[in-house]
Amino acid sequence: MSIARLTAGSNVTRQAITKHLRVMEKAELVRSTRRGRESVWHLDQRRLAEAQRHLAQISRQWDEALGRLRALVEEVRE
Repeated sequence: MSIARLTAGSNVTRQAITKHLRVMEKAELVRSTRRGRESVWHLDQRRLAEAQRHLAQISRQWDEALGRLRALVEEVRE
């Protein structure tokens, strides 16, 4: 999508959207191509799925750590 299309119907400015897209581009989640005078942005679904897998793994690790902490706190209370 173009920046104009991404911002249509939104209160977010084109500058803000562009700034976020540049950050996502550095993370290789999106890429842009020129079409005439505008840039068209494309989502890399493989990279997004990879990021999602990593975040799920981190979430599981936090859940396990919090579970161990809870067990320890409950053990100390008894």
